[in-house]
Amino acid sequence: MCRGCCCGTVRKHPDVDHEGIADVLETTIGPEAQLTRVDCLWACDLSNVVVVNPASDARRAGARPAWVVKVNTVERARAVADWVRRGGPGLAEPPEELGEVLSAAGLRRVNPPRP
Repeated sequence: MCRGCCCGTVRKHPDVDHEGIADVLETTIGPEAQLTRVDCLWACDLSNVVVVNPASDARRAGARPAWVVKVNTVERARAVADWVRRGGPGLAEPPEELGEVLSAAGLRRVNPPRP
């Protein structure tokens, strides 16, 4: 989960419950998953970004990390957590309410804005 220079900040998204979103992800993704906060994923125009890595078996079968963008509501975070509990990339289809889920190859990376 991106929480660096601009994603996950009140400065960029003043009306978003950033800690609420993180709390939902941390507490509801299930015992087999772990939320990791990183500084920057270089997809600032799509914030807030959560990357869902596939389980080991799914990765060996060819599944790749999925980039879920605009995770700016607790409800959207719950949908991500539900998907993770059901298996995530390669094992379960993402919930419809997440819309298009991207791969790293499908992203346009941008340098974060400087203060």
